[in-house]
Amino acid sequence: MTRPRETVPGSTAPTTVQTLHGPQLSISVQPERGGKITSLRDAHGTEWLTLAADRDVPDGAAFGEAEMAGWDECAPTIGACSLRGRRLPDHGDLWNRPFSGTADDLTVLGSSWPYRFGRRIRAVHGGWRLDYRARASGASPIPFLWAAHPQFRAPAGTRVELDGSPTVVDVLDRRRPQHRWQASDGSLAALPDGGCRKLYVHPDQRVHEARLLRPDIPGLRLRWSSSIPYLGLWFDNGAWAREPVIAVEPALAYADSLADAVAAGAFAQLHPDRDLHWWIELSTLS
Repeated sequence: MTRPRETVPGSTAPTTVQTLHGPQLSISVQPERGGKITSLRDAHGTEWLTLAADRDVPDGAAFGEAEMAGWDECAPTIGACSLRGRRLPDHGDLWNRPFSGTADDLTVLGSSWPYRFGRRIRAVHGGWRLDYRARASGASPIPFLWAAHPQFRAPAGTRVELDGSPTVVDVLDRRRPQHRWQASDGSLAALPDGGCRKLYVHPDQRVHEARLLRPDIPGLRLRWSSSIPYLGLWFDNGAWAREPVIAVEPALAYADSLADAVAAGAFAQLHPDRDLHWWIELSTLS
């Protein structure tokens, strides 16, 4: 269903919130704000995402100038970079562009790279599937980075759980130290106030599920397709966000910068004659 147009406190213009209701999870989307998922609420009333305080953000603004909240789609880069004579903006060009369509089927044309991007949301057993597609809209293939950017609330005791013990890389340290994943890596407990950490699962290894666990309530499971080869994990204890957050970021490239991913040979490629497809599923843990 679609809610009436409503004005969020602090905003000068109304925004349309469209909500998809399911037995375990409800998803609210603002198509004109980059298809942002503004709310992910379970049947017990738990809100999993940081809530957006809507305000106008001009074209060309850096991602940090907007509110650090909700779930954004980052493409064709996360970190601002230059590639093939083009400047690709901070957190890509989708998060601040109006999408066309309704919450369950949205499309948009990229602005810094010639590509078309789409996302469908449909109910699956126990939750929702986000089906993605992208295609080069010019005559030639283009390198491409996409990453989910869900900023999950992380009150004390919240942790991420991964299967096995994959090797993870600390990409905020220029030395790129590596170590085997351990339970303490999945929480904010070791971060000081105002601290942050960004880990990637080593590019030679594959993880296709993560669980976000909070004390005393059912957790949240994220699963994704084998066509998503990489996983980033962002931990923010007040460095950028207004409250502690953890972002589980399945990605099509290994690096926050598309230029770095291309240099490493770890990126996706879009073609003009066919779509690239991938998906993420969301469900609650019983």
